[in-house]
Amino acid sequence: MYKKAKGFTIIEILVAIAVLSLVLLFIIPVFSYSRRASSTMNRLDSYHDVRRVDQEIASEIKFGSAILYPPRPAGSDAGEWHSQIVYRNSINQTQVIFVNEKDQLMMLNYDEILGSYLSSARLLGSNIKAFAARRHGNSVIEYKLSFEAEQREFAVSNRIALMNVF
Repeated sequence: MYKKAKGFTIIEILVAIAVLSLVLLFIIPVFSYSRRASSTMNRLDSYHDVRRVDQEIASEIKFGSAILYPPRPAGSDAGEWHSQIVYRNSINQTQVIFVNEKDQLMMLNYDEILGSYLSSARLLGSNIKAFAARRHGNSVIEYKLSFEAEQREFAVSNRIALMNVF
């Protein structure tokens, strides 16, 4: 009697390869879409950060009572661009918005500084590439802010008129 040989026929191997390639054909796009969705979510998070920082700056400055820096421009033209904003908030405290040495946009309540420490500085945004502000007349300030996230640069600019200035 002959013993039956153990192994696979060429047809069985070809069918297995065909089935495996069909399975991979359906699985690979799932991972590709997942990676693209993750990238899109990170980009949306960056857009959200830009909007949040802009809204926070605008809401703080809008209810202020005076702009102390940048200086008032001569004539009707807009002033020069400066790297910080100093203003009085709604309860007449001096606030400063600036970029520190770690490329972070900070808001500092100057009236609450304890000693030489910047204990009351509040972080508004990180990875700031540029921040500039200029003044238009007595009560209007314009600012530009750009920062990097996910190897992309995002920017926002806004012009705000103080509401509590007569």
